[in-house]
Formats: sequence, C-alpha cells, structure tokens
Amino acid sequence: MNKIRLGGVKILDGRSRMEVSFEPGVDALSGICRRVGAEKINISLLTHIADNGNGRSATALCTTKSNGFSGYFLIKTDARCVVELQQDVSLPSIFPHDRRPLVIGGLIGLLGREGIHPLGLASSPSAISAIIPSMETKRMIDGLFDVFVFPEYNSPLEWHAAYTGKEEIFKDVLGSYEEQAIKVYAVQEETGLVLWSLRMHPKRMEPLGKALRSMEDLHVKLPFFIAHCEQDGEMILSACIADPHEEDFRRILADHLPWEDKWSQPAACVFLHGPHFGDRYRIADALAGSLQEAGIQPLALSCAVHSISVVFKPGDLRPGVTAISTKFHVP
Repeated sequence: MNKIRLGGVKILDGRSRMEVSFEPGVDALSGICRRVGAEKINISLLTHIADNGNGRSATALCTTKSNGFSGYFLIKTDARCVVELQQDVSLPSIFPHDRRPLVIGGLIGLLGREGIHPLGLASSPSAISAIIPSMETKRMIDGLFDVFVFPEYNSPLEWHAAYTGKEEIFKDVLGSYEEQAIKVYAVQEETGLVLWSLRMHPKRMEPLGKALRSMEDLHVKLPFFIAHCEQDGEMILSACIADPHEEDFRRILADHLPWEDKWSQPAACVFLHGPHFGDRYRIADALAGSLQEAGIQPLALSCAVHSISVVFKPGDLRPGVTAISTKFHVP
C-alpha cells in the first residue's frame, strides 16, 4: 500500500471530552455553548448532529482537562440531557486532507487496524481531527507514519523531537479575549449535497476505511465528515457528498458495510475559515446563538482547528448565512 503524502500532524493533548445527548425534539446546542462560554471556557473542538437516528440530538465538545469537570456540571444543569465525561484525551489532526476520502479512509483504517477506538472525529476544510484516549497517542503517531508521509519528518522520532517542548509556546498564542465582532477571513458555500449518516460499531472501522479509500478513483470529495461515539459505544458517522456521486457512495457503503443502519437527506454547507475556533471562548456560543435566534436548526456541524463547517437543509442555507453574519464579521 502506497503511503499518502500530507503536510503535517499536530496534537492537542491534556483535554477532556463531553458527549451530550438530549431527549427527542430538543434543540439544546445553543444552551450548551452559552453556559460554557459564560464561564470563559475555550472549546477545543465541537461536533453536533440534530438526529442520531433515534430522534435524539448529539453534541460532543472538548475543553482543556482542567475545565472538564466545570463544563460537565454546567451542562448537567439541564435535566433533559445525558452527559458523559472522559478525562485525559488527545486531539491529533492531520492536514491538508483536501476533503479526499483517501485521506479520511487512511486515518480510519489505521484506527481500525491498531484497535484504537476513537471517541470522535471532526473535519475542517483543511484538516481531519480525531479524539482518542491520551494513552493511545504514541501508538497513534507511530501508526500515522506507517500510512502517511510528512515531508518535514522522516519518522515519529523526528516528529517527537520537533514537537517536544513546544506545548507551552502553542498555549501562549491562544487568545484570551473576546472580540466584539469575530473575524472570518473567507466564507464558502456548497449546495447540491446529500448528508449521509451511518450507525456502526467501532470494530467496523477498518471496513469503513477501505470503503472510503476505494472512492479515490471516482475523484470525489467529502466536504463534511464527523463521527460521534455514543454512550452505548456505537458510532454515528455523518458525511456530505455531492448529489451526482450519491449512488456511487451508496453502493460502496453497501458493499463494505451491508448490515449497518444508513439514512440520508438533501443538504447544503457553509464553511467559515479563520475564526480561530478553540483559541477564544464564546465563538461556539455566537454560532449556535445566532442560528437559534433565527429559528434555524443545523443538521450537523463541525468546529475544529481554525474553521467552522455547518450543514443545513437546502432551504435554510441563505437565512443561516445571514444569521451567522449578525455575530461574525464576514468579508
């Protein structure tokens, strides 16, 4: 198997993860983000799906490890939700994936072969991030160098040597202030999409990886890709693909994952580049709050690295972008 050439890999370690599930019909994303933001807690990563296949919404967020318990109890004040907290997780990110199923499949296949059960996956237009137990970080990095080629580092040892000691520098550049208008450097909209969701057991990661890698010859993109690990241990995957390629995607999933539950619906996406998500508190609050005020419920979203990706029903795209523009400075 030829290795896949990428630009780099970054790790955020010392994190906590919360998986929040609400009763059917409850849209509580804004309340979660508002309570966490009010306490000036930065969210390192956020994913959300409006329907996990059982009518319940699911939200996953990561904070620093020191803020894990605070975030957990803030969210637990809403009696309608079930919250699960995992302490001591890491967020490895690889980039640029260029929305290629080959790259996403390579990462997922690696997790399956190594027996590393991810606690979640998130995508931005440039990177794909995983949530894993911190004790699996070394094995994850070693495995990444088996699947991918990073031009600046020839081996995991070289990467560790370059990365060690830089953690404090990375922390120092994190913003600690609240912008009156959160700056966005570019906005991209994409229509004519289908949002596919799939429920599977984490032990099925390797077949999923093979399915995605097999799409390389079709020259298709996956503009949006996230995964949630639910309280029962099963995973919910959500991915967008352009409508003309839906039948190919359906066939590939059926060939590699024939028994898993799958469902789909028309969708449109907006991508906000450069709001420094995770570096400053209340960005998630501004995003979720603007949509709630406009009466719009996103189908799914992913906030990772320095970008925000939101999936809407096609008819909600224009009013959704307008609503977001009330809280973000969009060029």
